[in-house]
Order: sequence, then C-alpha cells, then structure tokens
Amino acid sequence: MSASGYTFVTNAAHQEVVIAGELRPRAAAELRAVLDGIKAAAAAAQGTLYVDLKRLRYLNHRGFQALVETLQALGAEHPGLTIKVITTSVVPGARRRFSEATASLPHVVVEQYDDDFYQSQGFVENADRIPFLQSQTRIIWEHEREVLPRHGLREGMAMADICCGIGDFAALVAREFSPEKLVAIDHSKPFIAFATRRAREMGLSGVEYQYGDAASLLLPDDRFDFVSCRLSLQIFDQPQAILQELMRICRPGGRVYLTTESMQRIHGYPRPDSIGWSYGELSRMCVELGMDLEFGPKMVSAMHDAGLDDIRFELITLHNRNTSPERFAEVVASWKEKLVDDLVVATGMSDADRQRLHRGLQDHVEAIRSERGFGCWPIYVASGRV
Repeated sequence: MSASGYTFVTNAAHQEVVIAGELRPRAAAELRAVLDGIKAAAAAAQGTLYVDLKRLRYLNHRGFQALVETLQALGAEHPGLTIKVITTSVVPGARRRFSEATASLPHVVVEQYDDDFYQSQGFVENADRIPFLQSQTRIIWEHEREVLPRHGLREGMAMADICCGIGDFAALVAREFSPEKLVAIDHSKPFIAFATRRAREMGLSGVEYQYGDAASLLLPDDRFDFVSCRLSLQIFDQPQAILQELMRICRPGGRVYLTTESMQRIHGYPRPDSIGWSYGELSRMCVELGMDLEFGPKMVSAMHDAGLDDIRFELITLHNRNTSPERFAEVVASWKEKLVDDLVVATGMSDADRQRLHRGLQDHVEAIRSERGFGCWPIYVASGRV
C-alpha cells in the first residue's frame, strides 16, 4: 500500500510492518489503510510484532495519536502479543513521545534503533572531536585529491558523502570536482551544525548537509554516481549493513568509495616498541566499544561479499617525508589530547597503562618531528562498481 508522502509495507515472514516517509494526516481517517494494515499484521503475528519507523522522516501529532490509539487497542485484542516500536532520532523526540504515551501498556516496547547501532556513538560524535578532524583532513586531502579520479570521481557527477563528519571533505570535493549534486550526511548533530555554518561562512552552496542514520538513509534508490564513506566503517558494529545502504543509493554502474585504517600498522622510529604497543592497545580498547580499527585490510573481502565488482584498492601511506611533519604531528598530538583519556575512562584502563599509552603516542609525535625519525599512518582505499 502507498499514499502521498509515505509508504506502508507488511513483511509477514518477519512479523514486521514498515512505515517510511512523512505522516502528516489532517485527520486519522487519512491513515485508515496504515492502521488497518497494522491490525491485520497483529492478527497474523505470534510472539512479537515489529512496527518499524526507522525511515520515517516526519510524524505530526494527529499521526502520532492515531498510531498510539491503535497500539492501545491491540493490547486488548491480542493479550499475548508484544509490539516493538522501533524509532530513530531522525524524528526528534519520537522515542520519548512513544515511551511516555505507552508507559502504561506492558505489551508495547519502544526502542531507538540508532541509539545502539554502534556502541561508540557518543564517543565518536562528540563536538570535541572537531579540531582533530580538521587536522586530519588537511593532511589527507593533499594525497586523496589525486586518488579520487582513479576510483571514478569526475566533474558533474551526483555524489553522496555518508558519515561526512564535519563536512570538510565534501566542501573540498565540491570545489575541486564541481559535482552536479552533493549530499553529505552524518549522525552527529554538532558535526552537521558545524559543517552548515562553515559552508555558509565560505559562501559554499554546492553541498546539501543532512542529519541522518547511515544504516537507514532517507535517500532514494539508485540516485548517485559516486558514494563515499571515509574513515567510518571501522566504528560500526555492522559495517556490512552500512555497505548495503551505500550500494542501495548508488546507481547501477556507479562506484562506492571507502577509506579505513589499521591502527596496529601505524609505525614510528625511534622507540618503535613503545609506539607499537600504544597503537595496539588503542585498537584493543576500541574493540571493547564495538569498533574494528583493523578493518582496512578487510575492505576488499567485504566488497566482494557485498556483490561489488571492478574493485580497486590502494594504500595512502602518510609519513613525515611526504606530508608536513608539523601538521602530521598535530594530528597525532590531537589523538593523544582528545581521544585517549575518553577511551581510558570508557574501558577502565589502569593509570599505569594510561601513562604508558600517552608515552607511546608522544614518542610517535617526536619521531614525526625529528629530522632523523620516521612516523607513518597507512590509510586503506578501496572502491567497487555497483
């Protein structure tokens, strides 16, 4: 069933109803097909019925009331049935409103999908990350601008940058490659606010910044020629789910472009043992938070498994001989200053190990700055054709 502004789909095999788009009824009667569909699905379900609102962009008060009244009625009609309502933060306050309205209904459970999608969400999306993200882009872009054409990016394309962070990569692409359309999406509200403000200050009108969930994008199928997701898949519990969404919005023949890293392959000299131990510990700590910072070498396999072809792979190795040593040192110093202590708190590391971790990163900073030293950071690049 469908109606203007929204779609409604029943998946009997999964005991699930999915509502997507915008619910803006002027009267509850306008939602009769949706409400009857939910009732029919409940009658056929056993155990749990899932009401999936992950792709709902807008829900007005009349629509909300109609859904809640239907959920209330189903409790009396099907006393053994649990109804799980799955919301997303894309609709502000949705979980709170549904939770409050159904608090007295033991048969209704409300979850916010993107709250638990990756355990590191609050850690990664912190506004304190903005300065070091800016530093990273400055040193990566001078190499990546030459890599992108080899992976299919050309002028005039329709492009989406998913998990865009603070939006600086999208802004640089807009100026360098003049895309016909460029949509940049991130789940961090502070990052999107920063990106939007900077674009306005720079007079940049060619990028559309949006808040959204990378695992459930509010974008149409087959829309973009080039879809990028940079230094992000490694922070998700379910990178394959993100990859499927990137492929969904990419046109047949278009390309999905990824960059990731391998923390344990970051090296430095002198004091290689100290430096190596610290990055190994950072990788281990991130595993506790649901991240895989060793995902870089796994990208090609993941792309094959997802069904992409014409897979292209290369390595950008940033080091103090091909990159500004001072800027590179600033990036590593910002990791030490902005990330490490948050990770220590989140994982319960001992104070002795915390000091050793700081020492290893400081050794890397000094190796990068030394005329006789060496420090590197490998970034894995891969793309595949849809």
